[in-house]
Order: sequence, then structure tokens, then C-alpha cells
Amino acid sequence: MNRFKNYAIFVYMEQARCVLTGIILIFILCVPVHGQLLGGSTAVQVDTNYIKVYKDELTTRLYISRKQNGYNLSDRLYQPWIKYKTNDNILLGMGYTYSFLTINLGVKLPFVNEDDDLYGKSRYIDLQTNFLFRSYIVDLYLQWNSGYYLSNPDDVYNNWNNNEDIMPQRGDMRSNIVGLNVQRLFNSSRYSYKASFWQNEFQKRSAGSPIVGAEAYWMLGMTDSLMVERSIPSSGFMDDELFNQNDIVNVGLNGGYAYTFVWAEKLYLSLWTMFGVSGAYHRVHYTPDSYTLSKGVSVGLTNNTKISLGYNSPKYYVGLSYSRFSMSTMTGSYREWFSYNTGHIRVNFVKRIHLKRSIKILRPELWIF
Repeated sequence: MNRFKNYAIFVYMEQARCVLTGIILIFILCVPVHGQLLGGSTAVQVDTNYIKVYKDELTTRLYISRKQNGYNLSDRLYQPWIKYKTNDNILLGMGYTYSFLTINLGVKLPFVNEDDDLYGKSRYIDLQTNFLFRSYIVDLYLQWNSGYYLSNPDDVYNNWNNNEDIMPQRGDMRSNIVGLNVQRLFNSSRYSYKASFWQNEFQKRSAGSPIVGAEAYWMLGMTDSLMVERSIPSSGFMDDELFNQNDIVNVGLNGGYAYTFVWAEKLYLSLWTMFGVSGAYHRVHYTPDSYTLSKGVSVGLTNNTKISLGYNSPKYYVGLSYSRFSMSTMTGSYREWFSYNTGHIRVNFVKRIHLKRSIKILRPELWIF
């Protein structure tokens, strides 16, 4: 047991070193000098015909949201064989945005999330920090999920009865993900990401922007027993060998496009999509025997898609947003795919409050240069 613990600690240290190296490379490649990131003398100037910036307004929000995480095993890309999902909850939350900082806090709504008997109980910690600058977006992700269920039992079991009252549950299954994504907008003088997704700016006219960026992720998926239970009919996945843990480190580049359609300076529809390709390191392991089925360098793919629509005015905003992130990694010689995805839908009710004095600590342009 001690030998296994020491080995696990060594592996996690190596993975942490890889992620840290990727994060450092991302900052070296993507973060500019001369103050452009935080708004120095070389900062992009906003075209006021397209964007109104609320510098001294505190953007407050009340929201209702629903989020679900998935973990898929596939013998072909984008054709999952096994689809595990968490039991999602409806949350009621409050938050604010000021300058480049956004903070939201949500709690589970009572009396509406009463389906644990059917799907099992899921627990999670979801910490996400967004730093929104004029031309750059920096996203930090930390997620811990435990408790999944099999969402496609009719595709997995030959004799599954769709009238079953309980879905196959995996209370021992958990996943962790840590990630960094740095993105650059090339038309930030006319296109505002903040207006569409954080509501502390106002998009007056239709505009769009190409986007490029870099990303680094570490993801762990594991169970106490087997990732593919013995009761599941054989499909040849990983040559039917036993495993209960998969570790993935991805470091790569991404790119895409975003566009916001505006009608009468009140109604808008914003679309955003990015695709990424990365070099990946993977390790598929069976911990009871300290046996590694597969490890080494492979390829990873990511996609980040966001949609937002709503009504906007100088003081109020009401809108609906949806975002989906997916990361797929191939397992070397087996040519199998492990995928992690998360989807989030949210209804926002926003009011902007004018502040008599600026919060200088959150306004870098007032104190850095």
C-alpha cells in the first residue's frame, strides 16, 4: 500500500510539473508587454460607435443556472460508447462584475432537485475565475466532481428496460480538472466579449472578432472499482483490460471566431466557438495491481462554444446564455478516446449601479501606469 501511495504521489508531481510548464509557456507566448493587457498607453482604444464601457458601474446579477458534467469512453472520436453524467442541479445565484473581475455564488434550489433516487447523488466543487481585459481573456478552471450515472444504458446493455425507475449509478466515480485558457481578441476595439457574457459593457452595433489562444489542462478520472464494470457487455474497449484511473495532461493552441448581432441597440445574439489541438500525455492505470495499461504522448482536441441572447439597456439586462466545453484525448496505441465535457445554461437578471467613487484597486489603469 505504501509503495502504491509513493508511486501515486510521484505521478501527480510529474503531472503537476507538466501543467505548470504549460502554464508558464502560455504566459510567455500570450501575455504582451508595455501594459497592453491591463490598459497602459499601448492599450486598444474602444470605438465608441460600437461599444459603451461602464467603468464606474457595478454590474449586479441574479441568476438561475443548471450545469452538468460528462465523462465518455469512445472507440471512435465523437461516437461515445459509454456516457457517464453527473446529476445536475438547478442553482439560484448572485454575483457582480466590476472592471476585469467577476464573482458569482450559487446555491442549490430546494424542492426542485429531488431526483437522487433516480440518478444518484452528485457532489462537486466548481471554481472558475475570469480575468476580462480589452484584448485578452484569461480563464482559470478548478473542478472536482463525484457521483455519476450511466446516461445511455440502452446503448450499453443488450436487454435494458427503458421503464426502469433507477439509472445505473456510479457513486464511486469522480473526476478532477485544472485548466488555464488565455485568448486574444483581434477586433476588441469594436467587439465586446464583456457585453455578451458578463454584461458590464454595451454592444451598440453588430461586430465580430477572430480569436487565438493557448490552453493547458490536467484531468483525472477514476473509480474505486472499475471504470467499465464487469456487468457491462464486452465491446473491446481497451482490449477489455481492467482499469480504474485515467490521467491526462493537454497543452496546446486554439482558435475561432465570435460575432454579436445587434438589433435597435436593444436585442442581441452572440455566438462564440473555438477549436483547439494539443499535445497530450496520458496514463491509463489499474491501481489495485499498480498496473499501467497505456501511457505516453498522444493528441488531444478541445472545443469551447458559447451562445448568448437577450435584451440590453443602459441600466438593465435580461438574457439567456449557454456554454459547452469538451476535451478529448486519444490513448496512444489503443486508439481509444477519453472525453470530458461540461455544459452550463443560465438565465441572468442584471442591474447596473452607478458608483460615486471608483474602486481603484480593481481599476489597474488608475494605479499601474
